[in-house]
Amino acid sequence: MNPELWKCPKCGARLVSRNLSHSCGPHSVEAFLAGAGPGGRSVFLRFVRAVGTCGPYETMPAKTRVAFMAQVRFASVNRVTDQWIDVHFVLPRQIRSPRFRRVERLGKLFVHHLRLASAGDFDPELEQWLQASYREYGERRWLRKPARPAHKGAPPSLTSSDRRADSRSERPRSARASRSER
Repeated sequence: MNPELWKCPKCGARLVSRNLSHSCGPHSVEAFLAGAGPGGRSVFLRFVRAVGTCGPYETMPAKTRVAFMAQVRFASVNRVTDQWIDVHFVLPRQIRSPRFRRVERLGKLFVHHLRLASAGDFDPELEQWLQASYREYGERRWLRKPARPAHKGAPPSLTSSDRRADSRSERPRSARASRSER
């Protein structure tokens, strides 16, 4: 459970910010799947298994979708029919592929929409996309500041003060002479 998330006092939904709009109510995966045929349910379960390979997650059913959440909701099943499902996943970068039905830009984020209908749709490419979405967006890594590059030529484990001390110790004795010796 992510303690940073706000919890709706009415329905228990956990959201990134207080009073964020959501479909407040007693929603379930079964209610979402009501009316879906066995083919659509089978594809839905295959998608759930694919999400499960990314790491720990929670299923967050709502009125119009079933979302999958690490620290935030990173992927969703938006529609289930007798034969296929419509899904989306979020990334802080755009992926180009003819497989996407559309890609929406929401500020600095990209929502990638696709339809999955058969076992052939669940390939290594889809797994890579889901895992990237899980890590980069779901775990909120895109919000972290990138590590500062190490000083050129210095081992990456050295701090800047270590590098200064190290560079002084490599100077010839005359260059290291104290002011009193000069």
